[in-house]
Amino acid sequence: AARLADLIDGTTREELAQARASVAEAEASVGSVQLLAERLVIRAPRGGTIDAIPYKLGERPPPGATVIVMLAEGEPYARVYVPEPLRARVTPGLEAEVVVDGVDGLFVGSVRYVSSDPSFTPYFALTQRDRSRLTYVAEVTLTEPRARDLPTGVPVEVDFPSLRPAPRTVSQ
Repeated sequence: AARLADLIDGTTREELAQARASVAEAEASVGSVQLLAERLVIRAPRGGTIDAIPYKLGERPPPGATVIVMLAEGEPYARVYVPEPLRARVTPGLEAEVVVDGVDGLFVGSVRYVSSDPSFTPYFALTQRDRSRLTYVAEVTLTEPRARDLPTGVPVEVDFPSLRPAPRTVSQ
């Protein structure tokens, strides 16, 4: 009789509220699991080649640790240190010539970034002699297509042709 009365009267508001709460709880659990799964997926910000994987399958790297070393696709660049006396004249867009150890010929490039903070800052007041020891990190993009085949981490020498002193002429 009680079952028949329930079927005739239908579900109560309380039962509907409980069912809705159960559905909302299940949807929240699904959303939480999906978010956790998304956090476990590693995505590269751009295309590239994997150079090293410091951890083996099954190991748990600590939070914030590097899990893959990747060499990004695109134009390679050289990271160089600009001495303080040249810093004011080395600006983004300045043309550069790059010599790579073990490779014949020059590579043409341009400055893409120059740090505004020096890499070496003494703890005492800067005298003129101490200021000349400051260096600023700069990145020079190698624009030639053949530069894409260069190995990573090789030593380079960078020259800025427009900053060379003008040749002195001897007048007679």
